[in-house]
Amino acid sequence: MGIAEPGTRADLDSLVNLATGELDRRIFSDEEIFELEMTHIFGRAWLFLCHETQIPKRGDFFEAPMGRDNVLVVRQKDKSIKALLNTCTHRGNAVCRAEEGNVRNFMCTYHGWTFGLDGELVGVPGLKDFYHDDLDKTKYPLRQVAQLDSYKGFVFATMDPQAPPLLDFLGRTGRIGIDLLAERGDMECRPGIQKFTLNCNWKFAVDNSFDYYHPQITHISAQAVGMIPSAEATDSGGARTDEGNSLGVQRLPTDLDTLVALGEYGHAISGPSVEAMKRTLPPEMHELVTWRTDPGPLAALGRVGARFAGHPQVFPTAWFTMDAQLSLRVPRSAGVTEVWWFSFADRNQTPEEQRAQLDRQIHSFGPAGFLEQEDGENWSQSTMQAGPGARRSIPQQLKMGLGRGKIIHEDGVARIEAAVNEHAQLWTYLSWLEWIKGTDWDDLRDSTTPGDSI
Repeated sequence: MGIAEPGTRADLDSLVNLATGELDRRIFSDEEIFELEMTHIFGRAWLFLCHETQIPKRGDFFEAPMGRDNVLVVRQKDKSIKALLNTCTHRGNAVCRAEEGNVRNFMCTYHGWTFGLDGELVGVPGLKDFYHDDLDKTKYPLRQVAQLDSYKGFVFATMDPQAPPLLDFLGRTGRIGIDLLAERGDMECRPGIQKFTLNCNWKFAVDNSFDYYHPQITHISAQAVGMIPSAEATDSGGARTDEGNSLGVQRLPTDLDTLVALGEYGHAISGPSVEAMKRTLPPEMHELVTWRTDPGPLAALGRVGARFAGHPQVFPTAWFTMDAQLSLRVPRSAGVTEVWWFSFADRNQTPEEQRAQLDRQIHSFGPAGFLEQEDGENWSQSTMQAGPGARRSIPQQLKMGLGRGKIIHEDGVARIEAAVNEHAQLWTYLSWLEWIKGTDWDDLRDSTTPGDSI
């Protein structure tokens, strides 16, 4: 069945079934669905570009992806910021080949058209001899994004001039997600972004942010070397291998104190509470969660936000970790995702504290990260096992806690308190469905505003 046009809304509605908690697995492999995502999600949503500390000086720039477009985020002479599409208005060549740096202008290497930091066309070789002074340079500047804004140093942009303001798009849940990193101190982005490619659909890397069902299995190697605490086993089960051997399986305690926050447009936070996380972390790592009880962060996060020790997800692809990192999942095709890792540090930390944190960051997530390597194998295998037979007959299951998601509204946040569950994943896919249908902004907000249950 083709999914070529957003007008086939009945076909699209069948992709996510709230009543059964099932997803049509075509959403992870169908290139036509991927095209809808490029148009209706990445062509409209506010997308994270960079942190302001990455471009502190005039002429500093950072190249960031926005769907299939690449944009240059540039610090202007007046210290403001602009985001320019990295494509020459003459013949379309990139005007910058570097990923970041400092420049006085941007020159296309094809024919030498040159653009100022503000994107204005300032130089055209042969303007007099070839164009006979008959080319109006003011008509051919680099194109800017439709809207650009920042929240606490995190720079976002959208290609849609009709999109709501950034603060409205983020809502209370999205802002708390960013605050959980921004309020840790005087934060700056460390030099060097880790980038690597996985053969997986981008949504596998997104919904894993909320998955507290997998660590005791997926991350057993990280537990074995003491990188992360082992789950407290309340009982054990047996799993048989093909060779007839038995594996002891630890199960998460059924009373794990887990919080879920659901926000407009698909933003979500899911994870243990601060109190639950402190019970599992060794004392030397309590700082990862206890800083948010200080007066400054507490005021910004609010009563509910300060209780979260989980990983926030700003829809569609920005994920914030407990240890001051941001992951950007960049879709390249239905089966290929580029993963970017930004690592942050508090300028007021001692050099020793910064080195210890950087060591944790590098060895947790990214190409050298224990956790990312283990997760990436699962995402890639889940994407690979999507042949015609599997796509037609084996839906993906999101039944954990289905029908038991009572939502509590407090302090502007819609939250669920429960044991380990899949509420955040299901909320993300329900919102995703509204996005790919091309729903207009007013209806999109209404259809992705949490009610009293999920």
